[in-house]
Amino acid sequence: MQEIQPTNVKIDFKMIDKSSQIWHRYKTNRKQLNLDCIDLISKCYLELGQKPTPENIALMGTLLLDDLAVNYGRLELDEVKYAFSKGIRDGEEGTSCFINVRTWNVWLTKYKKAAQLKRQQNLITEYQQYKETQKQIGYTINQAKRLK
Repeated sequence: MQEIQPTNVKIDFKMIDKSSQIWHRYKTNRKQLNLDCIDLISKCYLELGQKPTPENIALMGTLLLDDLAVNYGRLELDEVKYAFSKGIRDGEEGTSCFINVRTWNVWLTKYKKAAQLKRQQNLITEYQQYKETQKQIGYTINQAKRLK
């Protein structure tokens, strides 16, 4: 099997589609972005085995929407989901037990700083590497299906 080293890949950041960034989605379709935030919060509660009320989920979704618009507008929602997924699973940080404003800001800030550093070095980010790996896995699975 071929080993992939995507950390050395250089990206032309001038060609990034900004229509999927939080700030653009907030400006053009805030209602759908709010629903996406509620879905993300719900998923996190489920992954942590917590059972909040629907009112709490809706309130937390609104708080997340506001935080994303103010502090993380240049991220894409998929990057936010990736940061949340990593944050929930990262027991070393000591922040993965509860969903609250402070916790998701820790996760998002950690992700944002790491991504900015990679971009400054003109390298692929951890999330971009994850997406590329998912594409390659899908391609390999499709090739295996054709062998039957």
